[in-house]
Amino acid sequence: MVNKNIIPEGTRDLILDECVRKKELELEIENILNKWGYKEVITPTIEYYQTFNGGFQNLREEDMYKFFDDKGRILVLRPDMTIPIARVVATKFKEINPPIRLRYTSNVFRVHESLGGKKNEYTDCGVELIGLNGIDSDVEILITALESLKILKETGYKIEVGNINFFNSAVEWLKLDLEQRSFLAKLIDEKSMKELEEYLDMLNVGDDYKNFFMKLPWLFGGVEILDIGEKYAINNEILNEIKYLRNIYEILDNLGYGDKLTFDLGIVPRLNYYTGIIFKGYVEGIGDTVLRGGRYDDLISTFGRDLPAVGFSINLDPLVQLEDEKNNGKEEKYRIIYNPKDIVVAIKQGQVLRNLGYVAELVPSKDIQGIKVLKEEVIE
Repeated sequence: MVNKNIIPEGTRDLILDECVRKKELELEIENILNKWGYKEVITPTIEYYQTFNGGFQNLREEDMYKFFDDKGRILVLRPDMTIPIARVVATKFKEINPPIRLRYTSNVFRVHESLGGKKNEYTDCGVELIGLNGIDSDVEILITALESLKILKETGYKIEVGNINFFNSAVEWLKLDLEQRSFLAKLIDEKSMKELEEYLDMLNVGDDYKNFFMKLPWLFGGVEILDIGEKYAINNEILNEIKYLRNIYEILDNLGYGDKLTFDLGIVPRLNYYTGIIFKGYVEGIGDTVLRGGRYDDLISTFGRDLPAVGFSINLDPLVQLEDEKNNGKEEKYRIIYNPKDIVVAIKQGQVLRNLGYVAELVPSKDIQGIKVLKEEVIE
């Protein structure tokens, strides 16, 4: 029998100041996105299973929370926000000419293995820039991502940029099937070098391709990694993508963001709808990725409208925890202890303190004459 006092694995309660900090982060990010012209959309928490069962690699059936409606149709708690946004654009924005700039703040649900340390419910705050392709839109979305992470004030952050076409163009030449591509991508992503070498030998790829794939997991670092990448490029498509990334860097560097960028030419995203640049955001003090994004020019067409798109999402939950640790004990709080007959004076005193930016709690007590103001630190 399930204990009524516990909650499901991978979920958590947010209480008191955690709720305040989460709402503050949401509002700060949303304010930035509003200024860039992104308008909010809200999609259902519950979607039809078939919406997500479109051959999206790594969005496996067992990763979704599934149940049935009263007509026997399979429903899911949304495991991703980009796919519902694509559905909305194809069905609700038929009469609107691009570009379309949309934003969202929504909870997402994924089933992760027990004891994996990942949450099964988390809050994504993200944007989608729809109807534009090319370097202008990629630069805009990267700057928007960088500006969004700037809310962390003194905390360091970086965005790591790659391009799925480094991997895709190489496997296209090798004519690998979907299963082979998926397994090869997994080995590269996990940097399983011994298994990777054995698998490449089994596929009997040429020496040039083997050297390329063996080097790919290690092609990460500063802008100088693009020079190294050129040496291992095995076709013109890869050389063109490196040139494209270099152009992006030069624009962002001229705008003052160069020190916030790194490159990883071996990024292989968890979902296979990406078609161009892909990127991840990292924050000092948080071990995992907090921001993910990229270009997905073919996704919306699966819902009936052919539009290019690029976007990103931020996982708010680890940022809330980080801010909680940074602010622990730093917020000043006052307790105003007063005799009930002096409530007017006590309320006025509380208003003075709140207007100065402090927390002020009223504590009635018949054991005191007049009022007493005590300063203390917030206990997290």
